[in-house]
Amino acid sequence: MIEYTAGDFNDLCRDGSVSSEISTIEETRKQAVKRFWLLLLGGIVLGILVALVVIGAGWPTVGLIVGMIVIGIGIFMAVGPLSAAKQKLKHPVLTTLARRGGMEYVPSGFEPPVYPAAARILFGRVSTYVFTDLFHGVDEEGRRFAIYEGTLSRRQGKNTVQVFTGQIYAFQRRTTGHGQVGIVPDAGILNFFKPSGMERVKFDSDPDFEKKFEVYATEQTAGLSVVGSDVRRELLQLREAGRVYVYVGPEDVLVALWGKNRFEPGSMFRSRPGEERVKLMFDDVCASVGILKRVRTLFA
Repeated sequence: MIEYTAGDFNDLCRDGSVSSEISTIEETRKQAVKRFWLLLLGGIVLGILVALVVIGAGWPTVGLIVGMIVIGIGIFMAVGPLSAAKQKLKHPVLTTLARRGGMEYVPSGFEPPVYPAAARILFGRVSTYVFTDLFHGVDEEGRRFAIYEGTLSRRQGKNTVQVFTGQIYAFQRRTTGHGQVGIVPDAGILNFFKPSGMERVKFDSDPDFEKKFEVYATEQTAGLSVVGSDVRRELLQLREAGRVYVYVGPEDVLVALWGKNRFEPGSMFRSRPGEERVKLMFDDVCASVGILKRVRTLFA
């Protein structure tokens, strides 16, 4: 895993698989936007016509439902070309950039590193999850590390509540520890709920940290040793940008930072130079690698 520089960005833009997509992305985008509007308007018109026909046959409720379904299908089909245009540039850029940093890039369909061990402690019951944009590798000492994005949701009655969305950083510890520690955002009046088999660890001497976070551990000594003053100070700084979740296991650590969707080339509805789109993704990768290095020093 290297420190990316301006020279790496220039080399990235000159790479054959990337430069060819840069030269064609604007034309690809225009065609995708055109197809989007044609499919969207076509779906709306067809949905209205189908609804009117069915309603005219004496089934008003069925007509409205069928019409909405047809419109929904039209929207789904309209988004397809835009997504395809975006991936056409995104995947070569991120694959090339990851390789240059000694990593492998996997767009989707992967087993999220460390998440299975951390999920219950950090997020409780999760009904649905989507993981994308995995960067993973090993460092010079052979320790695993990974960066990826996740969106987690849970069903609450008839509603779906988003539990987490953002970037996830997972890595192998340098030394083996004992027990498990979970650090989650303070839940206010609901903080009497705790993960099964874990106890609350309090830091009354650090009211700023105690106000923002809850710490749970299978062993009190593990919680106190893991969450030192440097860790608390760093987590408070990360918390300024959004909610923070941390799992520390015997061998692995997972840090989840709530945030917007990253590693994207920007909206396809807006015209912008291909190099500018590449720079958006390059900056996101650089920032994420920086955060990974930052949190790895806390939980070695």
